[in-house]
Amino acid sequence: MSIKKTKVKKKASGTKIASVIVSVIAVLGLIGMTAGFGVIAYMLKDKPELDMQLLENKESSVIYDVNGDVIAELGMTIRENVTYDELPNCLIDAFVAVEDSRFFEHNGFDLPRFTRAFIDNIRTMSFSQGGSTFTMQLVKNTFFVNDDTGQQAARSGLDGIKRKIQEIALAFELEKNTSKENIFVQYLNKINFGGNRNIRGVEKASEYYFGKSVKELNLSEAALLAGVINAPTAYNPHNNLEAATRRRNVVLQQMNNHGYITDTEYELARSVKVEDLLVDPYTGNGRGGNNGIPYQAYVDVVVSEIYDLTGLDPYSTTMHVYTYMDPEVQSLMDRIQAGDVDGYFEYPDDEFELASISINNQTGAINGVLGGRNYADGGALLLNHATDQYKQPGSSIKPILDYALAFENLGWSTSHVVDDKPITYPGTNTLVANATGRYNGQTTLRDAVGNSLNTPAIQALQAVINAKGNEYVVDYMHSMGFDNITLDDFNVQYAIGGSTIAVSCKQMAAAQAALMNYGRYITPHTIQRIEFTSEKAPVTPVYNPVQTVSEQSAFLTTELLYSNVNGGYANLMQILIDSYPVYAKTGTTDWGNSGRPYGIPDGSIKDGWMIGSTSEYTVATWIGYEKAQADKQSYVLYNVYLSNIQGRVTNLVLDKDVEVHGSPARVSRPDGIVGITHIIATYPYASPIEGMDPKYITSGLINSQFASLVAPDSAEVKDINGATITYPVNTTTNKDDPTKVDIPIKIEWPAYPDADKLVVAEETMDISLRNSNGDVLVPATGRRLFDYSWVYGPIRYKAEIKVNGQVVDTVIQDTNTLEKTYTVSPNDQIHVEAYYGYEFKEINSPSRVSKDYTVPDGFVTITIPGADYNGKKADLEQWAISNNINMTMRELPASSSNPAGTFQIFNRVTDEQLNPGSSYSFKQSEIPTLQFECAYYVDLFAITVSQGRYPGSDVRLSASTDEPITWTVLSGPAGNDGDILHINNDAKAGDEILVRATGQNSGYSTTATIVVEAVPQP
Repeated sequence: MSIKKTKVKKKASGTKIASVIVSVIAVLGLIGMTAGFGVIAYMLKDKPELDMQLLENKESSVIYDVNGDVIAELGMTIRENVTYDELPNCLIDAFVAVEDSRFFEHNGFDLPRFTRAFIDNIRTMSFSQGGSTFTMQLVKNTFFVNDDTGQQAARSGLDGIKRKIQEIALAFELEKNTSKENIFVQYLNKINFGGNRNIRGVEKASEYYFGKSVKELNLSEAALLAGVINAPTAYNPHNNLEAATRRRNVVLQQMNNHGYITDTEYELARSVKVEDLLVDPYTGNGRGGNNGIPYQAYVDVVVSEIYDLTGLDPYSTTMHVYTYMDPEVQSLMDRIQAGDVDGYFEYPDDEFELASISINNQTGAINGVLGGRNYADGGALLLNHATDQYKQPGSSIKPILDYALAFENLGWSTSHVVDDKPITYPGTNTLVANATGRYNGQTTLRDAVGNSLNTPAIQALQAVINAKGNEYVVDYMHSMGFDNITLDDFNVQYAIGGSTIAVSCKQMAAAQAALMNYGRYITPHTIQRIEFTSEKAPVTPVYNPVQTVSEQSAFLTTELLYSNVNGGYANLMQILIDSYPVYAKTGTTDWGNSGRPYGIPDGSIKDGWMIGSTSEYTVATWIGYEKAQADKQSYVLYNVYLSNIQGRVTNLVLDKDVEVHGSPARVSRPDGIVGITHIIATYPYASPIEGMDPKYITSGLINSQFASLVAPDSAEVKDINGATITYPVNTTTNKDDPTKVDIPIKIEWPAYPDADKLVVAEETMDISLRNSNGDVLVPATGRRLFDYSWVYGPIRYKAEIKVNGQVVDTVIQDTNTLEKTYTVSPNDQIHVEAYYGYEFKEINSPSRVSKDYTVPDGFVTITIPGADYNGKKADLEQWAISNNINMTMRELPASSSNPAGTFQIFNRVTDEQLNPGSSYSFKQSEIPTLQFECAYYVDLFAITVSQGRYPGSDVRLSASTDEPITWTVLSGPAGNDGDILHINNDAKAGDEILVRATGQNSGYSTTATIVVEAVPQP
């Protein structure tokens, strides 16, 4: 083991200094060798005066809360100075070996080392890399870095040479005024060791990386610290383990080369894994205590923000910083991270971690930060789990990413219905699953969000991507503060918070706050104003809101968030129900199978989220484990998740926000939001059908520009893609009516594309995932909320047949083939239309297939009755009827030339006598216009009346013929029975009775009138 170097200082005369500087100039070769001491004097004339007090730390910066009270003084808690005696030999050896091997021999300037560095940088004329001794670096950090701006003096060109010469001169002076040990320890107390960009001094670096004091460092740890300072960010082992390991090994090799350690010590130290040396930088030195620095989680965010705003380090530049920190809210968060919650919940183990943040929706001001349980154990500039830790958000991203954009670009209403069914991620065979492992079928949007279903979220974002493209979605995410999202990494799995997406509590809170602020995103921030002790102008940051989505889309999304809490869902958000309105979303991620190497069961919970809001504040809370560790608990047990620590923390902080700022109102409806009432599960939204069951009607809110309804009967019927309508080649005369034509028509419809629509839909439906061949890959059934068949009936094959423009038949059938004969007239115009439609309600179908036909005019042969019709008047009449001929009968007295029972038929249209037994040809269309007359010859006979003719009497009737007679009373007050007529008692004198006598053989008839007489007097 080497011993601490305590060397006798060598006095450097002015001649010696000048000689060295001349040597430097000679090496640089930039000024002629003859320049001599005049040039040196010129370059040194404005050299800073050596002020030993400047080597000490500056005045602390002060941070104030929203009330103007001091909450922190920076510089007094971050750096902890150590003395030279507290430094272990291995640490001294490590720094000397790799940074300044002749430190204890030179007088502040190492000419050989400087020369080598010069050769490396000669082309750029830069002296920014290499060649500086510890003394020169201490001088540079003290005298050549602007205290207000943090910028270094000139580093290149002739000005760089001048600065370097002045450093050398001051280094000589410093070496004369203090010891090597003091220079060395001041250097280690001052330099940056990385960490969160501002770990200052070796003591804090030792605690940060190894959880121990500098005096306890071993060889490998000392070498790692000596390597880090060369590039604090690049060699931070927490961020770049491989690079840090390589650098540590370089330091060990240099220590071995310079004889500080043996080969055995070198190999042993080199074999130690750097990751085994490190402690979790976020846990401090232990768990379970409430020893944290008050408000430190918030202060760390302020420090980071100061650097972003000004480029200055508040630990080295004095400033007064006024923040938005609410001491009541922050004190509560400090107590929560310390576990001081009065039994409200308990942390399950020492490794369990959480974070939370509270943001004002309207201003973006952060009023409280719960950085993690590590802050409860003391320390500063730790990993702030609320702002600097990035985790998958799970379902908590759904309202922000999927549904806000669906409202914005797809025109959805809050009453929209989505399909929860098995799907795969586009372009993959990976099945999208819900947390329950089940699929629900048609689901209201509120239920989809309230139950955090995955497949509707994926489908919603994919529809937006299809409409707008990936770049649009990524730009939107950037506008929402997710600036670490890249187009190359983005994919639709981001819809459910999966794949490569990683976010912080701060990002999630700010994004949801933007929705609560009507789509206006404001960068979350802690600082109101920064004032400087110097003459530097104060900094008052201004954060202008960015409209990410329309006010209407943001408001509709908040309606879903409100329903999540108050809709009766078993989703852990009921814990937020209070006297004031709350809006929220949960999120959960799992390890999948990536935790197997650490003994983590597949599918175990990795992260839990609760993002809760009022109209004024948003609180985002995360729970989980920082990383997987094989020998420690690394996943959230299910019972721990159900204990809802994330919801309890969010509830506590929201309650505190309300306690401090008053009870908030509900988010008010902006202009451009209207109500919409439509048939459920229709999209585009269909107007209700008159008289339909109210359970099929739903109402929601929608952006007025999308608030249009379609007719309910135009939503489901498919266009008909061709149909065959066939008419006959030859017509057939109707056998019963020769004036008519029998037309057989055949219709063949294409099979309806959706066979399920041919029956009345059931309340469950097949939602199975199928391949392109229709084979079932994932069987599933789900709920059906509405089907038009419940109102209209099933889809049917329909046809409309018109004759001369009038509908004569409407076909409604469940088969797609029709053969039917229609009886029509010649020259009729037939029009047939085939289409699809509902059974119970006729609609304006999207399309119809039609075909026209003109009925041909054929000929009909009519044969005139012959002698076999003689004496058969009734047969003649029936002949005319059966041939559809309009024929009048005229009885004429028989004569010798026309004996009784004979007849003659005439065509009165042409006044032609038609010959009995002859055939005549007529067009079918002419037959209805034919006018035939039949002259039928009969014998005449008389009627004889006897007996009384007064009321109540009987009258005997007889006729002058031997053939049987049929008697008929045609009118008057009488009744008859054969040839006996009975005059009614109510008859009056003068009443007339008309009687007909008809011969049963001849068919001839005659009539007589009987006049009623007065009743005879006794």
